[in-house]
Amino acid sequence: MVAYAIFAMGGVAPCATAWSQSEPSATPFAEPAATTTPFVAVVTADNVYVRSGPSVQSSYPFGKLDRTKVVRVLEESFGWSRVQTAGPAFADMTGFVAADDRVQLSADGGSITATAVTELRAPNIGADSSPESSWKQIAKVDAGTTLAALNRIDGERGSVWRVKLPDNAEGWINSNFLRRATDAEAATIAHAASAAGSDATASLSDEPGEPGARVDTAVAAPQGPTPEELAAQKRRATFADLEATWLTVKGQPIAEAELGALFAAYTSLYADPACEPGMKARAKARTEQLAVQQEVQTKLVEIKDAKARLSGECDQIASVARAIEARSDYLAVGVLNASIVYDGSNLPLLYRLQDPSSGQTVAYIVPDDSYTLTTMLGTLIGVRGEKCFDDALKLDTISPTTIDYLTPKGDG
Repeated sequence: MVAYAIFAMGGVAPCATAWSQSEPSATPFAEPAATTTPFVAVVTADNVYVRSGPSVQSSYPFGKLDRTKVVRVLEESFGWSRVQTAGPAFADMTGFVAADDRVQLSADGGSITATAVTELRAPNIGADSSPESSWKQIAKVDAGTTLAALNRIDGERGSVWRVKLPDNAEGWINSNFLRRATDAEAATIAHAASAAGSDATASLSDEPGEPGARVDTAVAAPQGPTPEELAAQKRRATFADLEATWLTVKGQPIAEAELGALFAAYTSLYADPACEPGMKARAKARTEQLAVQQEVQTKLVEIKDAKARLSGECDQIASVARAIEARSDYLAVGVLNASIVYDGSNLPLLYRLQDPSSGQTVAYIVPDDSYTLTTMLGTLIGVRGEKCFDDALKLDTISPTTIDYLTPKGDG
């Protein structure tokens, strides 16, 4: 089996790495501290998506908000904010409830009441809000809950009721498009909640009862997910992101594909003792597939190396010779390229150092403000620095102290 990363020099000392990411992430490999104290925030741009989960790859949008809209944030984590769908900002958004024997339509057709626990699903606005394409749950509807029903939609796979969103539903917004509200702005959402409570009081006062009887209008605050439910949600998002990356890596030539990095990511998920059985089985199957592909990759690299030696490809042989000569002076030598797996979106941003003849990964380079690595892409470089093993990612990385061009730019 191919090792996760091949270096010019041996000896690896374990170390921890603090990652800095420019994009939101939903992966447990380098988890930042989460902010769990609720606060009020203001949207800072137009057409900001409210998504069904904390991921671009594994979730979909079910609504949009414009700038100045005020929302209540329940949690900040991984570059995403979990928001409560309460207040004027969400007045026009809707959800789907299955039209089955778990709900009962009112006599006037204006509402439905749950007769058993059911789920509220987010409409997928990216698929024209088709019920068949809308599968993400954003709230649990308990028995006895009444929701305003707007219309019934009959589809090929069943029927749903389109309903007004209850206050206990939740969505996710990219934290880059939110800022903390001022006291005056926060007061607007508090005023809306107070007005809603007054309406509820008036409604209850219309009910028959003893004259002068006190009506208790206190409504319990919606309970958010437990830490275990949040962890499970993040595992599902991580798995979905890995599956999307798997499809991308499958499209690469197998001799150059980042199989070792993806193998390590699936292994970390599979090794999580809290991982659900179905997800664990799928992750294990992926590691077995990747192990076989790594064996094939090794053979292809060996064949390619042999062909390179026999073909007399002068440029390639010259690059290999320069790399071999330079290896005694550097920690690692190779052609610098971007990484598909570690792209800074869902996993940390790393750059991939590849052997100039085989295309196989030699090392992963940690970005450093001292070097503009994007200008070095496609060039043969020699790297000096600190090599360490990242426990979270299960692979070796290099933090560069010196980077030298071994060929002119564009020749690598």
